[in-house]
Amino acid sequence: MRYSQRAAIAVLFRALILPMAGGACFGEDFSVQPLTADELQAVDSIQQGSVTATVGFLASDEMAGRNTPSTELNIAAAYVAARFRGAGLEGPGSDLSFFQSTSIEQVSPAKSGLSVNVDGTRIADCHVLMGLRDPVEISGAIENANSARADQKFAGPVWLSDSPLPPQVLSNPGGAVVAWSRKIREIAKQGATLVIVPIGSDSPLHEIARRLSETPITLPQQFAFACPVVIVPAGTELENKTVSVTVPANRIISTPVHNVIGILKGSDPELSKQAIIISAHLDHIGTRDGGEDTINNGADDNATGVTAVVSLADAYSKLSNRPKRTVIFMTFWGEEKGLLGSKYYAQNPIWPLDQTIANVNIEMIGRPEENAEGKAWGTGWTRSTLCDLVAAGAKRAEVDVFHREDVSEMLYARSDNYSFVNAGVIAHSFSAGSLHADYHQPSDEVSRLNLPHMTKIIRGLMAGTLPLATGEATPIATKN
Repeated sequence: MRYSQRAAIAVLFRALILPMAGGACFGEDFSVQPLTADELQAVDSIQQGSVTATVGFLASDEMAGRNTPSTELNIAAAYVAARFRGAGLEGPGSDLSFFQSTSIEQVSPAKSGLSVNVDGTRIADCHVLMGLRDPVEISGAIENANSARADQKFAGPVWLSDSPLPPQVLSNPGGAVVAWSRKIREIAKQGATLVIVPIGSDSPLHEIARRLSETPITLPQQFAFACPVVIVPAGTELENKTVSVTVPANRIISTPVHNVIGILKGSDPELSKQAIIISAHLDHIGTRDGGEDTINNGADDNATGVTAVVSLADAYSKLSNRPKRTVIFMTFWGEEKGLLGSKYYAQNPIWPLDQTIANVNIEMIGRPEENAEGKAWGTGWTRSTLCDLVAAGAKRAEVDVFHREDVSEMLYARSDNYSFVNAGVIAHSFSAGSLHADYHQPSDEVSRLNLPHMTKIIRGLMAGTLPLATGEATPIATKN
């Protein structure tokens, strides 16, 4: 749509709809009232010293990359809860706890109990790459599935040759499991009940199987194995043979995880029933094997976003005139594992989703691109008027929030805002950084952040979200 068309629609919309929409707007024409003295004081309370201390703690080596699940992620969650408590927010739990807790399952193949027999002869040095939730006993003539046709049907166990894994998963057992899950998916649909893989002494599957048996992994449901995969020594004769295999059940370990939620209740009897959610993901990807630095600190991704959330909670709590709408501050577990924490919240909301007018999600605001210092951008810009609204408000803090057309749409579904989108809530992520080479690397350290830039962006987000919180503005979804 050309700008002239959009502007014309905006004028018509305001004339016909705005009186009923309670401050809704469309497009770049939106304007907001200047910051009040109270609001300006709250914005100015966001200081670089506090920002530095917060992001420095969250991205420290002691946090070990905040993997999901981990003791360090739980410590980080407790820290965020303490900050919410200090800001005077309320917790959503009946005991006023700031945690929305659930458990995440991790899986590991059994260390013992595997039995593989070929034509009645026991085969030694075999391992389970991944089994099922229950033990299985499988017998029958084994079939060669290496050149299986798409319409071919199997009646029991099959065997596959070992194949190279993508380089990026060689040191990542979870990645190898996902690769093999995809590899056997269609074969299982064709009737295979077990996959046996002969491997040589130099195959990385030896080490991967060992590490899997020692350390459980988080395996999203879509990658759960459709049938067990067992590795046997190269040279094991399988062609035209009968096998009898007992595969023990996987070990399932349940570990608590927590979304952290703090509520600033609105002051207006009616508008306080509506809420905006300001959020960021607390987790990162933990540690890696090998190299001088094994800790993926996740300073930009996403200790910066969490720092913004707690800084905004502090700033909002300093307002003498509490916003008319309720403002909910939230951090999520498991974003790096597939938006798991935000999906859990969307399925178990503590505030009615139909009364949640917007989610402002914050991702990676510490590393500006060249010529973009003090600027931020929103994902999925054309999907609603939220980005335009935030942009208009942020200008009052001299922060330019712009439409980055090259990645806006691509990244719209890549962060926790999308869990809200799927639940029918207007939601966008806001970033103020580059897609830099340190992404998901140990080099994503606090020392590489631009802290003055980051502090300014948080101030801009405060000024940008205030019109939503005060009831001055209400975003609307577009047809885009």
